[in-house]
Amino acid sequence: MADQLDKGAQSTTTSFHDNIYGQLIIEETPELLTSSLLKLDKAFEKILDVGKIAWTTALEKCPELCGESFKLKFLRCAHFDCDRAAQRAVAYWNKRLELFTPSKAFLPMILGADGAMKDDEETLSLGFFRLVPKADNAGHPMLFADPSNIPVERDYGSMVRCFWYHMHAALDSEDGQKNGVVLISYPKNASFWQFDKKLVRSIVESIRGYLPVRVSAIHIVQPPTFFRIVYPIMKLLFGQKLKKRINVHVGKEEKVLEKLEETYRIPKQNLPTEIGGEVVLKQDEWLQGRKDAGL
Repeated sequence: MADQLDKGAQSTTTSFHDNIYGQLIIEETPELLTSSLLKLDKAFEKILDVGKIAWTTALEKCPELCGESFKLKFLRCAHFDCDRAAQRAVAYWNKRLELFTPSKAFLPMILGADGAMKDDEETLSLGFFRLVPKADNAGHPMLFADPSNIPVERDYGSMVRCFWYHMHAALDSEDGQKNGVVLISYPKNASFWQFDKKLVRSIVESIRGYLPVRVSAIHIVQPPTFFRIVYPIMKLLFGQKLKKRINVHVGKEEKVLEKLEETYRIPKQNLPTEIGGEVVLKQDEWLQGRKDAGL
């Protein structure tokens, strides 16, 4: 039984590690969910008011964004350690308020005039981050990053907000919440100036401290020659735990695709065409579809 589970949870559930990335998976029971949600509310109460102003404001302004589904994401991220889940949820709202400003922070994370992303659709259309419509064969949602789409003139805040939006979209999947998300980066066509330390740091900080996500793996496919210069910097930014999840893939395309399928259960038909797969990522169509669906 995992150390992260409190004694009450231990009597009602079991846990195991997946056989691909070694992520801890909690087998959820109705009893675990009910008791954990109650304990989470008590954990929120233990946090000093001065440290949870954004959370309290969210409860007042947008209680529909702070309900059970929101709380479950943080519980799953923290392996049902209720204190850790509460602290991360409070940190999430503090960061969301900073990143989106008071005028948008408490709006739903959707496109359109009524959403938190209403000022970021141009940045979203760049496609430097895209959600792959198919998960891998183990159920992990996949986010695809193409640094070559990062423009010379960039709005850092908007780019980080766009990452948040895509990660929220990935976490619409319960499998993603329970089992983790896979990031696939394809920097082959990127230039050295498109390696942006500030942007990487902001994204990593979002993963490590704010968003309710567990990253199962980061697959870097066909990195450019300058990668040997920036890779040590990236590992420092990622930290001890996250850098262990980095897998670098170089060589002939068919060999890389073969390894992704045989070792990591990501078949060619689920991968973007950019890396030799069969999925055509049409960012503008995806965005319009989400807007039409109120997402």
